Amino acid sequence: MPGNPDLRGRVGGLIRRNAPPEKIDAARADLKAASLRDRVKRDVSTWPPLSAETRAELAILLLNPGNGDAG
Repeated sequence: MPGNPDLRGRVGGLIRRNAPPEKIDAARADLKAASLRDRVKRDVSTWPPLSAETRAELAILLLNPGNGDAG
């Protein structure tokens, strides 16, 4: 995954040391979350200004990931 060299190194180090699977899984989840944050920041920076309504709809989607309907 691009970026996040510290987190990638942490995952690799845990794997090399044969750490417990739950620690490796947690480190991988941290890496995925950081990569997603980076990608979202990059994408959002290219958007035109959003209306308050659109920002609210996006917030609902992010705060309620199981809810596929923001409206």
